[in-house]
Amino acid sequence: MTKSLLLLAALFLPAMSLAQSTGYTFLRTPVGARQAAMAASFVSISKDAHSIYYNPAGLADMSTRAATFGYINNILDVQDFFGAYVMPHKQGSYGFALQYTDYGDFKRTNEFGEELGSFSANNMIAYLSYSRAHSERLLLGGNLKYIRSALADFSSDAFALDLGMIYHSSLFDNLAFGAGVFNLGRVRQAFDGTKEDLPLNFQLGVSKRLAHLPLMYSLTLVAYPDEDIQLRAGGEFNLSQNAYLRLGYNTLGRDQKVGTDSDRFAGLSIGLGLDYRQYKFDYGMSSFGEIGNLNRLSMSIIF
Repeated sequence: MTKSLLLLAALFLPAMSLAQSTGYTFLRTPVGARQAAMAASFVSISKDAHSIYYNPAGLADMSTRAATFGYINNILDVQDFFGAYVMPHKQGSYGFALQYTDYGDFKRTNEFGEELGSFSANNMIAYLSYSRAHSERLLLGGNLKYIRSALADFSSDAFALDLGMIYHSSLFDNLAFGAGVFNLGRVRQAFDGTKEDLPLNFQLGVSKRLAHLPLMYSLTLVAYPDEDIQLRAGGEFNLSQNAYLRLGYNTLGRDQKVGTDSDRFAGLSIGLGLDYRQYKFDYGMSSFGEIGNLNRLSMSIIF
């Protein structure tokens, strides 16, 4: 596919620190259809392979091997893929994941507008995760990440750490608390020689599955330096033993409003899930108001 250079600039300017001191904004893109449908409020939820992204501590109480694959039909036809594999062990759980974004092909022109061929752009994040149960209620975990962004003949890469914990308390009939710090690290090689900051963020959340209603809810606070704190709220309702309805809202939607009729949906998300034997199929849609919607598909396998 072919896109304009203007689109390319919009996608890469933050990463090249021409307009902001914080780059690698693609690290903010949530993964997983189930999680996105719940507005990415997932820092306190465990036993899901996508926890390698949301809170690696959530892998610690997985008892079986699991793999997950996901696809995002992103805005402006950008293609985003995510895959993860989790292997429980008596000493803890190990996880591996790969996230890849393909921006497609772009026309290469000279100052006279003459075409000189094409070039591509992409991002990649590789995860290596380890987690363990410190006690019956306390789960701890961490990720080592290698991040690379490529634009034509230029590239930039970085290393980062994620650290997280989940505590299953006895309060209010087993309320779960989760906390984590994400993207602790530095850029190793920059596009233009200026090493921008990674999008460091801190998350704190709670979740609970209700005893007398087939509903699990989750609330998460997300703080990026020098930005307003985000509130993410998500819920998962059991339609039956194997079917789920999910809803969510992210207060970030307030910043996406531009005064059109589509504004009323900004920040909202919805999705469905279906379990069939050892397979899980999920769909999620997130609204960005006038900008458009993100559609996600995920499939997970329990071994």
